[in-house]
Amino acid sequence: MSLSKWWVMSAAALVLAGCGGAGDTESQTPAAAPAETEAAAPTAQLGGGGLTPVHDGTAGSPHVRVDWEAEGADLSLTYGRPYLRDRVVGESVEPLEGQVWRLGADEATTFTTSGDLMVGSMHVPAGEYTLWTLTTGDTTELIVNGETGQWGTAYNDEHDLGRTAMTVDTLQTPAEQLTVFIEDSELRFEWGDMVASVPIMVH
Repeated sequence: MSLSKWWVMSAAALVLAGCGGAGDTESQTPAAAPAETEAAAPTAQLGGGGLTPVHDGTAGSPHVRVDWEAEGADLSLTYGRPYLRDRVVGESVEPLEGQVWRLGADEATTFTTSGDLMVGSMHVPAGEYTLWTLTTGDTTELIVNGETGQWGTAYNDEHDLGRTAMTVDTLQTPAEQLTVFIEDSELRFEWGDMVASVPIMVH
């Protein structure tokens, strides 16, 4: 079923400092994650998703969990929100050419769904996953990986559920903060002047 009947904007303003990919030199050595803050209930609404702070991050990149419901499925995204801080996407900050990116900061970005999904060409069964991207030339792929709980530089393609191409375009107004959201049956992220999207549907 299509997600177009609901409008969810997950994790507006993902803050991108220290948002390195698998090849990031700033965050190669995992640091112990700060203790999670107590947040029994979401403290804000983002689009249609409830935002819950998780921790402050190891390099000033707050981590959040965003939860929302789509066509009877409960979806959740947990990730670090880095700032751009005058860096240039594709040149001095991820996604960099040919390098897998954690789509966030610090720990790997985690995505959970209580229902089966179609994400681009991939069938994604209900479960917990990590999300990554890889840009090669003019192609940006979303990677869904079955390994969870790892640091964001510890990507292992042996656990890939699959990869699917994203549609990439240019934003008229650059996004200073990484934003990941679901809207009009698409999973999208906006970062600098880059916007990438892939169709998403609940079975």
